[in-house]
Amino acid sequence: MKKSELTRLRKYAGNPETIFGAKDYTFNDGPARGMRAFDLDNGKGIAMTVLADRGLDIPFLHFKGVNVGFGAKVGLRGPHLYAEDAGRGFLRQFYAGMLTTCGLTYAGSSCEDGGVKLGLHGPYSNTPAAHVNCDSVVEDDEIVLRLRGEVREACVFGDNLVLSREIRLHTEKNVYEVIDSVENQGQLPAPMMLIYHINFGYPMLDEGARIYVNAAKVEPRDDFARQGLANHDRMEEPGVGREEQCYFHTDFPQNGLAVLHNEKLGMAAALRFDAKALPLLCEWKCMRAGDYALGLEPTTSGVLSRVEARENGTLVTLEPGQVYRSGFTMELMDDPAAIEAVKAEAR
Repeated sequence: MKKSELTRLRKYAGNPETIFGAKDYTFNDGPARGMRAFDLDNGKGIAMTVLADRGLDIPFLHFKGVNVGFGAKVGLRGPHLYAEDAGRGFLRQFYAGMLTTCGLTYAGSSCEDGGVKLGLHGPYSNTPAAHVNCDSVVEDDEIVLRLRGEVREACVFGDNLVLSREIRLHTEKNVYEVIDSVENQGQLPAPMMLIYHINFGYPMLDEGARIYVNAAKVEPRDDFARQGLANHDRMEEPGVGREEQCYFHTDFPQNGLAVLHNEKLGMAAALRFDAKALPLLCEWKCMRAGDYALGLEPTTSGVLSRVEARENGTLVTLEPGQVYRSGFTMELMDDPAAIEAVKAEAR
């Protein structure tokens, strides 16, 4: 929506929020009860939910009425129900959705580091954001919906990292941005790991859908993934009890690009990120019935443990006062020419 068009729009719609805008509310039932959330609608095709009480992550996203993200069976659960418990604590809370952020001082597999037990993917996604506010800004006559807040991971006698997040939903195009900066507000150097667990689900994810990634290299995580390497970019139908497969995409140009194209729907999603800040993309291909998902996950240090990240030299260390900037942009599209163009770019 253009700012200059609002006067004309009000002739037809006295309240423009019936066309586009944001809603701030609280869940009232079940395990989600008490959580603060925002619904954002750009009036062109994207409708999304953002959970202020789960790190400003994104559980739901629809494009022109079609579900895009993966909704895990556990559903939405408040952060007060979280207990780390190695890997199971995270999985009991893992609604997955369009975005689950993992971090901040550790992410990836659970491990023991320096005598301290670290759970799967860290506590970020179960931490409420503070100083949350929603507004809109005008840029080159376009109205952009903007949601901001910050999440702190801190411990007495321990680290003190703060992630400041800005989510921007455009109203003249079907694009949203997640813009993050992590600051070490502690007095000593601190480890920092980030994984953007971006998850696609049915019907955007379906048999025959295909991904295109502009990485020069792809490696399987284990033997079962190696068996499917030749078909890693093509999605199959769900299989009961089928194991997950993970593939690590590396050696990107400066700007990483991953595209999911569902030809049956005539829709595609294009994920863009700074490959200097996020040099590895994990492809989580889970063709398991009931847990049918595709994760395209840009990350600072991979999805293995913090111990392994340190050993292989990928662990980021922030000095006191240092700020690390990252994030991504997602575009949803259904124009055939635009889809073919972005696929060609990813190839």
